[in-house]
Amino acid sequence: MAAYSDTAGRMTLEERRIVASTSVAHGLNHAVELVYGAVLIVVALEFGVTVAALGALGAATSLAYAFAALPAGAMADRLGSQRTVALSIGGGGVAALLAAASPNVGVLGAALVLMGILGGLYHPAGLSVISRSVRSRARALGIHGAGGNLGTALAPLIAAAIAGAWNWRGAFLVFAVLSLVVSVTAFRSPPDSGDPSAQRPRPSLRARSLLVPLVLMFVINACFGFIFRGLTLFLPLHLGENLGFDVFGFEPVVIGGAAATIALLFGVAGQYAGGEIGERFRRERLLVPAAALTIPPLLVMAAWDGWILLIGASVFVFFNFLAQPTAVAMISDYAAERLQGRAYALTSLTGFGIGALAGVGGGLLADGPGVQWVFVMMAGVALITVICALAINAYLLTRGEPEGISSV
Repeated sequence: MAAYSDTAGRMTLEERRIVASTSVAHGLNHAVELVYGAVLIVVALEFGVTVAALGALGAATSLAYAFAALPAGAMADRLGSQRTVALSIGGGGVAALLAAASPNVGVLGAALVLMGILGGLYHPAGLSVISRSVRSRARALGIHGAGGNLGTALAPLIAAAIAGAWNWRGAFLVFAVLSLVVSVTAFRSPPDSGDPSAQRPRPSLRARSLLVPLVLMFVINACFGFIFRGLTLFLPLHLGENLGFDVFGFEPVVIGGAAATIALLFGVAGQYAGGEIGERFRRERLLVPAAALTIPPLLVMAAWDGWILLIGASVFVFFNFLAQPTAVAMISDYAAERLQGRAYALTSLTGFGIGALAGVGGGLLADGPGVQWVFVMMAGVALITVICALAINAYLLTRGEPEGISSV
Protein backbone atom coordinates (compact mmCIF):
# COMPACT_ATOMS: atom_id res chain seq x y z
CA MET A 1 0.00 0.00 0.00
CA ALA A 2 1.25 3.47 -0.77
CA ALA A 3 2.52 5.60 2.04
CA TYR A 4 -0.15 7.74 3.62
CA SER A 5 2.03 10.72 4.52
CA ASP A 6 1.46 13.80 2.39
CA THR A 7 5.23 14.08 1.91
CA ALA A 8 7.61 11.19 1.51
CA GLY A 9 11.10 11.17 2.89
CA ARG A 10 12.83 11.87 6.15
CA MET A 11 12.25 14.81 8.45
CA THR A 12 14.32 17.93 7.87
CA LEU A 13 16.73 19.14 10.56
CA GLU A 14 14.22 21.81 11.60
CA GLU A 15 11.42 19.24 11.86
CA ARG A 16 13.61 17.01 14.02
CA ARG A 17 14.41 19.96 16.29
CA ILE A 18 10.72 20.70 16.71
CA VAL A 19 9.89 17.07 17.48
CA ALA A 20 12.77 16.74 19.96
CA SER A 21 11.96 19.96 21.83
CA THR A 22 8.22 19.28 22.07
CA SER A 23 8.83 15.67 23.16
CA VAL A 24 11.07 16.84 26.02
CA ALA A 25 8.51 19.51 26.92
CA HIS A 26 5.71 16.92 26.85
CA GLY A 27 7.58 14.63 29.22
CA LEU A 28 8.29 17.52 31.61
CA ASN A 29 4.68 18.70 31.44
CA HIS A 30 3.48 15.34 32.77
CA ALA A 31 6.44 14.93 35.13
CA VAL A 32 5.84 18.21 36.99
CA GLU A 33 2.15 17.32 37.34
CA LEU A 34 2.99 13.91 38.87
CA VAL A 35 5.54 15.09 41.48
CA TYR A 36 2.73 15.98 43.88
CA GLY A 37 1.25 12.49 43.91
CA ALA A 38 4.67 10.94 44.52
CA VAL A 39 5.31 13.05 47.65
CA LEU A 40 1.73 13.26 48.95
CA ILE A 41 2.25 11.26 52.13
CA VAL A 42 5.36 13.22 53.15
CA VAL A 43 3.55 16.53 52.56
CA ALA A 44 0.64 15.34 54.72
CA LEU A 45 3.02 14.54 57.60
CA GLU A 46 4.87 17.88 57.39
CA PHE A 47 1.77 20.08 57.26
CA GLY A 48 -0.35 17.91 59.56
CA VAL A 49 -3.28 17.58 57.17
CA THR A 50 -5.24 14.57 55.96
CA VAL A 51 -4.57 12.78 52.70
CA ALA A 52 -8.22 13.46 51.79
CA ALA A 53 -7.58 17.22 52.02
CA LEU A 54 -4.48 16.95 49.86
CA GLY A 55 -6.44 14.75 47.45
CA ALA A 56 -8.97 17.58 47.08
CA LEU A 57 -6.10 19.90 46.11
CA GLY A 58 -5.04 17.34 43.52
CA ALA A 59 -8.57 17.24 42.11
CA ALA A 60 -8.64 21.04 41.86
CA THR A 61 -5.31 20.94 40.03
CA SER A 62 -6.65 18.36 37.56
CA LEU A 63 -9.75 20.44 36.83
CA ALA A 64 -7.60 23.55 36.29
CA TYR A 65 -5.40 21.52 33.93
CA ALA A 66 -8.41 20.35 31.90
CA PHE A 67 -10.20 23.71 31.57
CA ALA A 68 -7.03 25.67 30.77
CA ALA A 69 -7.10 23.90 27.41
CA LEU A 70 -9.86 26.19 26.09
CA PRO A 71 -7.97 29.50 26.25
CA ALA A 72 -4.80 27.64 25.27
CA GLY A 73 -6.22 26.82 21.85
CA ALA A 74 -6.98 30.47 21.09
CA MET A 75 -3.57 31.50 22.44
CA ALA A 76 -1.84 28.98 20.18
CA ASP A 77 -3.76 30.24 17.13
CA ARG A 78 -3.10 33.94 17.90
CA LEU A 79 0.08 34.22 19.97
CA GLY A 80 1.81 31.27 18.32
CA SER A 81 2.01 27.63 19.33
CA GLN A 82 5.69 27.67 20.23
CA ARG A 83 5.43 30.76 22.44
CA THR A 84 2.47 29.17 24.24
CA VAL A 85 4.51 26.00 24.84
CA ALA A 86 7.33 28.08 26.33
CA LEU A 87 4.85 29.95 28.55
CA SER A 88 3.30 26.68 29.73
CA ILE A 89 6.56 24.92 30.58
CA GLY A 90 8.22 28.00 32.09
CA GLY A 91 5.10 28.95 34.03
CA GLY A 92 4.82 25.42 35.34
CA GLY A 93 8.43 25.70 36.51
CA VAL A 94 7.68 28.94 38.39
CA ALA A 95 4.65 27.29 40.02
CA ALA A 96 6.84 24.33 41.03
CA LEU A 97 9.30 26.77 42.64
CA LEU A 98 6.40 28.27 44.59
CA ALA A 99 5.35 24.78 45.69
CA ALA A 100 8.90 24.01 46.82
CA ALA A 101 8.94 27.17 48.97
CA SER A 102 5.40 26.76 50.38
CA PRO A 103 5.26 27.66 54.09
CA ASN A 104 1.80 26.15 54.55
CA VAL A 105 -0.81 24.07 52.77
CA GLY A 106 -2.69 27.17 51.54
CA VAL A 107 0.27 28.43 49.55
CA LEU A 108 0.93 24.90 48.31
CA GLY A 109 -2.67 24.66 47.10
CA ALA A 110 -2.37 27.97 45.24
CA ALA A 111 0.88 26.79 43.65
CA LEU A 112 -0.69 23.51 42.53
CA VAL A 113 -3.72 25.21 40.96
CA LEU A 114 -1.40 27.66 39.18
CA MET A 115 0.63 24.66 38.01
CA GLY A 116 -2.57 23.10 36.65
CA ILE A 117 -3.61 26.26 34.80
CA LEU A 118 -0.21 26.82 33.20
CA GLY A 119 0.44 23.13 32.57
CA GLY A 120 -2.95 22.82 30.92
CA LEU A 121 -1.86 25.26 28.21
CA TYR A 122 0.60 22.70 26.88
CA HIS A 123 -1.32 20.09 24.89
CA PRO A 124 -3.26 22.34 22.46
CA ALA A 125 -0.09 24.33 21.79
CA GLY A 126 2.37 21.42 21.68
CA LEU A 127 0.20 19.36 19.35
CA SER A 128 -0.45 22.30 17.03
CA VAL A 129 3.29 23.07 16.87
CA ILE A 130 3.71 19.61 15.33
CA SER A 131 0.63 19.74 13.11
CA ARG A 132 1.68 23.11 11.64
CA SER A 133 5.40 22.42 11.31
CA VAL A 134 6.05 18.71 10.64
CA ARG A 135 4.92 16.93 7.50
CA SER A 136 5.08 13.36 8.91
CA ARG A 137 2.49 14.09 11.57
CA ALA A 138 1.79 10.59 12.87
CA ARG A 139 5.49 9.76 13.18
CA ALA A 140 6.17 13.03 14.99
CA LEU A 141 3.18 12.57 17.28
CA GLY A 142 4.34 9.03 18.10
CA ILE A 143 7.72 10.34 19.25
CA HIS A 144 6.02 13.20 21.10
CA GLY A 145 3.69 10.74 22.82
CA ALA A 146 6.62 8.51 23.78
CA GLY A 147 8.19 11.51 25.50
CA GLY A 148 5.01 11.98 27.49
CA ASN A 149 4.93 8.30 28.41
CA LEU A 150 8.50 8.43 29.68
CA GLY A 151 7.64 11.44 31.84
CA THR A 152 4.53 9.70 33.17
CA ALA A 153 6.33 6.44 33.95
CA LEU A 154 9.59 7.80 35.38
CA ALA A 155 8.65 11.04 37.17
CA PRO A 156 7.01 9.40 40.22
CA LEU A 157 10.07 7.17 40.73
CA ILE A 158 12.51 10.09 40.34
CA ALA A 159 10.46 12.39 42.58
CA ALA A 160 10.15 9.72 45.27
CA ALA A 161 13.91 9.05 45.12
CA ILE A 162 14.71 12.78 45.48
CA ALA A 163 12.23 13.11 48.35
CA GLY A 164 13.82 10.13 50.09
CA ALA A 165 17.39 11.31 49.62
CA TRP A 166 16.66 15.00 50.27
CA ASN A 167 13.04 16.12 50.88
CA TRP A 168 9.79 16.67 49.03
CA ARG A 169 10.65 20.32 48.33
CA GLY A 170 13.78 19.16 46.52
CA ALA A 171 11.66 17.07 44.16
CA PHE A 172 9.64 20.14 43.11
CA LEU A 173 12.83 22.20 42.87
CA VAL A 174 14.61 19.78 40.51
CA PHE A 175 11.69 19.62 38.09
CA ALA A 176 11.20 23.39 38.33
CA VAL A 177 14.78 24.04 37.22
CA LEU A 178 14.44 21.55 34.36
CA SER A 179 11.21 23.22 33.22
CA LEU A 180 12.73 26.70 33.25
CA VAL A 181 15.74 25.54 31.22
CA VAL A 182 13.52 23.95 28.57
CA SER A 183 11.29 27.04 28.48
CA VAL A 184 14.24 29.36 27.85
CA THR A 185 15.41 27.04 25.07
CA ALA A 186 11.97 27.18 23.47
CA PHE A 187 11.91 31.00 23.61
CA ARG A 188 15.30 31.14 21.90
CA SER A 189 14.10 28.87 19.07
CA PRO A 190 12.48 30.40 15.96
CA PRO A 191 8.71 30.71 16.59
CA ASP A 192 6.29 28.89 14.35
CA SER A 193 4.92 31.00 11.57
CA GLY A 194 1.83 30.90 9.46
CA ASP A 195 3.53 32.78 6.63
CA PRO A 196 2.96 30.74 3.45
CA SER A 197 6.07 32.26 1.92
CA ALA A 198 8.33 30.64 4.54
CA GLN A 199 11.12 28.65 2.90
CA ARG A 200 10.96 25.53 5.05
CA PRO A 201 8.66 22.69 3.89
CA ARG A 202 5.23 22.85 5.51
CA PRO A 203 2.59 20.16 5.99
CA SER A 204 -0.64 20.09 3.99
CA LEU A 205 -3.68 21.16 6.02
CA ARG A 206 -7.34 21.64 5.17
CA ALA A 207 -8.82 25.03 4.30
CA ARG A 208 -12.14 23.95 5.87
CA SER A 209 -12.88 21.49 8.65
CA LEU A 210 -14.51 18.13 7.93
CA LEU A 211 -17.08 18.34 10.72
CA VAL A 212 -18.64 14.88 11.15
CA PRO A 213 -15.36 12.91 11.33
CA LEU A 214 -13.90 15.65 13.54
CA VAL A 215 -16.76 15.34 16.06
CA LEU A 216 -16.39 11.55 16.04
CA MET A 217 -12.67 11.98 16.71
CA PHE A 218 -13.49 14.13 19.75
CA VAL A 219 -15.66 11.26 21.03
CA ILE A 220 -12.84 8.79 20.40
CA ASN A 221 -10.39 11.07 22.19
CA ALA A 222 -12.75 11.37 25.17
CA CYS A 223 -12.83 7.56 25.34
CA PHE A 224 -9.03 7.40 25.21
CA GLY A 225 -8.87 9.96 28.03
CA PHE A 226 -11.31 7.92 30.13
CA ILE A 227 -9.30 4.74 29.57
CA PHE A 228 -5.97 6.45 30.32
CA ARG A 229 -7.22 7.94 33.60
CA GLY A 230 -8.75 4.62 34.61
CA LEU A 231 -5.48 2.90 33.81
CA THR A 232 -3.28 5.27 35.82
CA LEU A 233 -5.67 5.27 38.79
CA PHE A 234 -6.55 1.60 39.10
CA LEU A 235 -3.77 -0.43 37.47
CA PRO A 236 -1.42 -0.16 40.50
CA LEU A 237 -4.27 -1.19 42.83
CA HIS A 238 -5.29 -4.10 40.60
CA LEU A 239 -1.73 -5.36 40.26
CA GLY A 240 -1.05 -4.94 43.98
CA GLU A 241 -4.13 -6.95 44.92
CA ASN A 242 -4.06 -9.63 42.25
CA LEU A 243 -0.53 -10.32 41.04
CA GLY A 244 -0.38 -12.98 43.74
CA PHE A 245 3.38 -13.28 44.14
CA ASP A 246 5.98 -11.88 46.51
CA VAL A 247 9.03 -9.88 45.42
CA PHE A 248 11.78 -9.64 48.06
CA GLY A 249 9.15 -9.22 50.77
CA PHE A 250 7.90 -5.84 49.54
CA GLU A 251 4.39 -4.69 50.41
CA PRO A 252 1.69 -5.25 47.73
CA VAL A 253 1.34 -1.49 47.15
CA VAL A 254 5.05 -1.26 46.29
CA ILE A 255 4.88 -4.30 44.01
CA GLY A 256 1.75 -2.93 42.32
CA GLY A 257 3.36 0.46 41.69
CA ALA A 258 6.56 -1.06 40.30
CA ALA A 259 4.65 -3.49 38.08
CA ALA A 260 2.44 -0.66 36.81
CA THR A 261 5.56 1.33 35.88
CA ILE A 262 6.89 -1.67 33.92
CA ALA A 263 3.57 -2.01 32.10
CA LEU A 264 3.34 1.71 31.34
CA LEU A 265 6.80 1.69 29.78
CA PHE A 266 5.34 -0.53 27.03
CA GLY A 267 3.42 2.61 26.04
CA VAL A 268 6.68 4.19 24.87
CA ALA A 269 7.15 1.40 22.33
CA GLY A 270 3.47 1.58 21.41
CA GLN A 271 3.61 5.32 20.73
CA TYR A 272 6.70 5.00 18.55
CA ALA A 273 5.34 2.03 16.58
CA GLY A 274 1.98 3.76 16.17
CA GLY A 275 3.65 6.84 14.75
CA GLU A 276 5.58 4.79 12.20
CA ILE A 277 2.63 2.77 10.91
CA GLY A 278 0.46 5.90 10.95
CA GLU A 279 2.69 7.21 8.14
CA ARG A 280 2.51 4.00 6.10
CA PHE A 281 -1.24 3.17 6.06
CA ARG A 282 -4.52 5.04 5.75
CA ARG A 283 -5.13 6.37 9.23
CA GLU A 284 -8.91 5.86 9.16
CA ARG A 285 -8.48 2.19 8.30
CA LEU A 286 -5.66 1.72 10.78
CA LEU A 287 -7.60 3.11 13.74
CA VAL A 288 -10.25 0.35 13.65
CA PRO A 289 -7.96 -2.66 14.32
CA ALA A 290 -5.69 -0.60 16.58
CA ALA A 291 -8.63 0.26 18.85
CA ALA A 292 -10.13 -3.24 18.62
CA LEU A 293 -6.89 -4.86 19.76
CA THR A 294 -7.17 -3.12 23.15
CA ILE A 295 -10.35 -5.00 24.10
CA PRO A 296 -9.07 -8.63 24.51
CA PRO A 297 -6.20 -7.75 26.90
CA LEU A 298 -8.60 -5.66 29.02
CA LEU A 299 -10.84 -8.70 29.41
CA VAL A 300 -7.79 -10.84 30.22
CA MET A 301 -6.85 -8.33 32.93
CA ALA A 302 -10.33 -8.63 34.39
CA ALA A 303 -10.40 -12.43 34.38
CA TRP A 304 -6.85 -13.55 35.34
CA ASP A 305 -4.27 -12.85 38.00
CA GLY A 306 -0.53 -13.51 38.42
CA TRP A 307 1.84 -13.29 35.48
CA ILE A 308 -1.02 -13.45 32.95
CA LEU A 309 -2.43 -10.27 34.49
CA LEU A 310 0.91 -8.47 34.16
CA ILE A 311 1.37 -9.70 30.57
CA GLY A 312 -2.19 -8.65 29.72
CA ALA A 313 -1.59 -5.20 31.20
CA SER A 314 1.61 -4.76 29.16
CA VAL A 315 -0.10 -5.88 25.93
CA PHE A 316 -3.03 -3.56 26.58
CA VAL A 317 -0.77 -0.57 27.24
CA PHE A 318 1.16 -1.25 24.03
CA PHE A 319 -1.93 -1.40 21.81
CA ASN A 320 -3.68 1.46 23.59
CA PHE A 321 -0.79 3.81 22.91
CA LEU A 322 -0.25 2.32 19.44
CA ALA A 323 -3.60 3.84 18.42
CA GLN A 324 -2.99 7.30 19.83
CA PRO A 325 -0.56 8.89 17.32
CA THR A 326 -2.97 7.93 14.54
CA ALA A 327 -5.96 9.34 16.44
CA VAL A 328 -4.21 12.60 17.31
CA ALA A 329 -2.98 13.03 13.72
CA MET A 330 -6.55 12.53 12.47
CA ILE A 331 -7.67 15.58 14.48
CA SER A 332 -5.21 17.62 12.44
CA ASP A 333 -6.29 15.87 9.24
CA TYR A 334 -9.91 17.00 9.69
CA ALA A 335 -9.47 20.45 11.31
CA ALA A 336 -8.96 23.60 9.23
CA GLU A 337 -5.45 25.07 9.29
CA ARG A 338 -6.52 28.24 11.10
CA LEU A 339 -8.28 26.18 13.81
CA GLN A 340 -5.54 23.68 14.68
CA GLY A 341 -4.92 25.13 18.14
CA ARG A 342 -8.61 25.30 19.04
CA ALA A 343 -9.22 21.79 17.71
CA TYR A 344 -6.51 20.46 20.00
CA ALA A 345 -7.95 22.55 22.85
CA LEU A 346 -11.22 20.61 22.52
CA THR A 347 -9.17 17.42 22.25
CA SER A 348 -7.49 18.16 25.58
CA LEU A 349 -10.70 19.28 27.26
CA THR A 350 -12.63 16.17 26.22
CA GLY A 351 -9.75 13.82 27.02
CA PHE A 352 -8.88 15.21 30.45
CA GLY A 353 -12.43 16.29 31.35
CA ILE A 354 -14.20 13.02 30.49
CA GLY A 355 -11.19 11.16 31.82
CA ALA A 356 -11.92 12.52 35.29
CA LEU A 357 -15.16 10.50 35.30
CA ALA A 358 -13.12 7.28 35.27
CA GLY A 359 -12.14 7.96 38.87
CA VAL A 360 -15.79 8.13 39.93
CA GLY A 361 -17.06 5.13 37.97
CA GLY A 362 -13.97 3.07 38.65
CA GLY A 363 -14.06 3.89 42.36
CA LEU A 364 -17.66 2.70 42.65
CA LEU A 365 -16.80 -0.57 40.90
CA ALA A 366 -13.62 -1.10 42.93
CA ASP A 367 -15.52 -0.59 46.21
CA GLY A 368 -18.40 -2.76 45.01
CA PRO A 369 -17.93 -5.91 42.92
CA GLY A 370 -14.15 -5.51 42.72
CA VAL A 371 -11.36 -3.64 40.95
CA GLN A 372 -11.29 -6.18 38.09
CA TRP A 373 -14.66 -4.80 36.93
CA VAL A 374 -13.01 -1.44 36.23
CA PHE A 375 -11.27 -3.11 33.29
CA VAL A 376 -14.53 -4.58 32.00
CA MET A 377 -15.89 -1.02 32.04
CA MET A 378 -12.82 0.15 30.14
CA ALA A 379 -13.34 -2.61 27.54
CA GLY A 380 -16.86 -1.27 27.00
CA VAL A 381 -15.49 2.24 26.45
CA ALA A 382 -12.89 0.83 24.03
CA LEU A 383 -15.75 -0.74 22.05
CA ILE A 384 -17.22 2.78 21.61
CA THR A 385 -13.94 3.87 20.00
CA VAL A 386 -14.17 0.98 17.52
CA ILE A 387 -17.75 1.90 16.62
CA CYS A 388 -16.80 5.56 16.09
CA ALA A 389 -13.79 4.57 13.96
CA LEU A 390 -16.05 2.38 11.80
CA ALA A 391 -18.50 5.27 11.50
CA ILE A 392 -15.75 7.59 10.22
CA ASN A 393 -14.81 5.09 7.52
CA ALA A 394 -18.47 4.61 6.56
CA TYR A 395 -19.07 8.38 6.39
CA LEU A 396 -16.08 9.00 4.16
CA LEU A 397 -17.02 6.08 1.93
CA THR A 398 -20.68 7.10 1.46
CA ARG A 399 -19.86 10.79 1.05
CA GLY A 400 -17.11 10.12 -1.45
CA GLU A 401 -14.70 12.27 0.59
CA PRO A 402 -11.05 11.34 0.10
CA GLU A 403 -9.61 9.98 3.31
CA GLY A 404 -7.47 12.08 5.60
CA ILE A 405 -5.42 14.87 4.08
CA SER A 406 -5.10 13.46 0.58
CA SER A 407 -7.57 16.07 -0.64
CA VAL A 408 -9.09 19.24 0.74
